[in-house]
Amino acid sequence: MKALEVIGLSKTYKNKGKKFEAVKGIDFSIEEGEIFGFLGPNGAGKTTTINMIIGILKKDKGSIKILGKEFDENKEEIKNIINVASAYHNLTDVLSVRENLNVYAKLYNVKNPGEKIDHLLKQFELTQLKNKAVSHLSSGEKTRVALCESLINDPKILLLDECTVGLDPDIAEKTRSYLKKYCKENKTTVLFTSHYMFEVEELCNRIAFIKKGKIIRTDTAKNLKNMIKTQIIELTIKEKKDKVTELLKTKNLNIIKENPTIIFEIDSNKHNVSKLIAEIIENEVEIEDMHIKKPSLSDIFIKISREENEIK
Repeated sequence: MKALEVIGLSKTYKNKGKKFEAVKGIDFSIEEGEIFGFLGPNGAGKTTTINMIIGILKKDKGSIKILGKEFDENKEEIKNIINVASAYHNLTDVLSVRENLNVYAKLYNVKNPGEKIDHLLKQFELTQLKNKAVSHLSSGEKTRVALCESLINDPKILLLDECTVGLDPDIAEKTRSYLKKYCKENKTTVLFTSHYMFEVEELCNRIAFIKKGKIIRTDTAKNLKNMIKTQIIELTIKEKKDKVTELLKTKNLNIIKENPTIIFEIDSNKHNVSKLIAEIIENEVEIEDMHIKKPSLSDIFIKISREENEIK
């Protein structure tokens, strides 16, 4: 069953007689238990889409189905099985950490709220801060409280919008590990947005890129990275650099730098890296060190963000 299905979703804002189409009839679906990346540059329509899915914004056109049920027709039932964590968290500053979580536990009619809150505080290393006012927390601590709130009702659908902003590397790594384990054990479906490409690649089964209100492409991280065929190779060579540069020039390869290391670009569609390195060694050249930089998800993000035409 599709956990989340979005069909023809559109949203237009009006300001001083002018119209701005933020989301332009997008379609995507997420399988039950899948962590689905939703990426795009600022202003692409990500947050608008999320706000329509959770009912904060009213959609202009289209359909949103949660576990096969139309959101508009089953709002109260669906709201109990959905939750969200965002860098733009909605916490009450004057209340303590525990008081904030108690409020949300009551809103969701959580059974044994004290036990549930204690468990989440322990998981996100917040137990020592439970009686501290939210206004006195650091940004990273607030982010962790927001993550606790997002799991308070054991949601079937979880929307995470820049949910690791402000976390230090150690806590961020623990958070990703916990989320992966949690989603697997509870079959929780996640719509995940982030500007940290490494964590998107680590967590997400598939990724959709949205740009100017349209879905440009949806695929796995591996397939997306294959969009870029070039690799950057860096060679550290003790002697006979001229032989190497001459060989690279005969193959019409783009030499980016010659000293102190040789850095060049190779198109994997046209050249075989292993054969090229073997040919260099056959010229009695000793390679002291070699580094191959393959395309990353960040490279794809930049490519899609800057590309004028849609990438099919």
